Amino acid sequence: MNKFKNSLTLLLLVALASCGSANKSTDGLSPLEPTSFKQKMEEIIDFTLVDVRTPEEFAMNHIDGAVNMDVNAVNFAESAKTMDKSKPVMVYCKSGGRSATATAMLREMGYTVYELAGGILNWQSVGLPIASNGLKNDDGYSLARYMEETAASPLVLVDFQATWCGPCRMMAPHIEALKEKYKDQLTVLKVDTDKSTEVSQHFRISGIPLVKLYKDGKEVYDKTGYHSQEELQALLDKYL
Repeated sequence: MNKFKNSLTLLLLVALASCGSANKSTDGLSPLEPTSFKQKMEEIIDFTLVDVRTPEEFAMNHIDGAVNMDVNAVNFAESAKTMDKSKPVMVYCKSGGRSATATAMLREMGYTVYELAGGILNWQSVGLPIASNGLKNDDGYSLARYMEETAASPLVLVDFQATWCGPCRMMAPHIEALKEKYKDQLTVLKVDTDKSTEVSQHFRISGIPLVKLYKDGKEVYDKTGYHSQEELQALLDKYL
């Protein structure tokens, strides 16, 4: 029983660390890195490319040629049954978590499945192209605006996050508390990686949450993963 509890605790800690690219499918088969995933598509030619994110995420950007089937939707299994089982299925999500779930389900249903490691975040991080439905994201950061705002204040904490990311949501109260505590001494930028694709691609972001700290316009800290309030406090104390 203790071994089971220890294993479960370890799995929860790993999941908490970040919504990133270092994941494996639930059946133990390793997903393909972006270049290998792209090569597999070119090799197979006739396949079904499935984006298992939400319709809202898909509308912002996606890999060209993909169809959208939200793995968390109640009708996911029914939608999946409409696919041709003679064709391999190429699956991806934002950063790898949901695609692992979808891959396991689809293989159980009898499909041949190839999964993209690290999702579309990882795909973008190596400079591979994405398609867009042309929707305007007013809440996103352009690279020019990002560079301007990180240089505009003496100390700037940047929180790269997304609404679907659990660890990001858990970190949010810590960051808000420190923002309130230091007020005029600290500027906080919250960068949604779904909306700020130019910035995400520039920094080759393959996992979130990601925290960056800028002192007088110079980047002095860059780390991916969940940060406790104590970790964030210690970081700020170093530069305040």
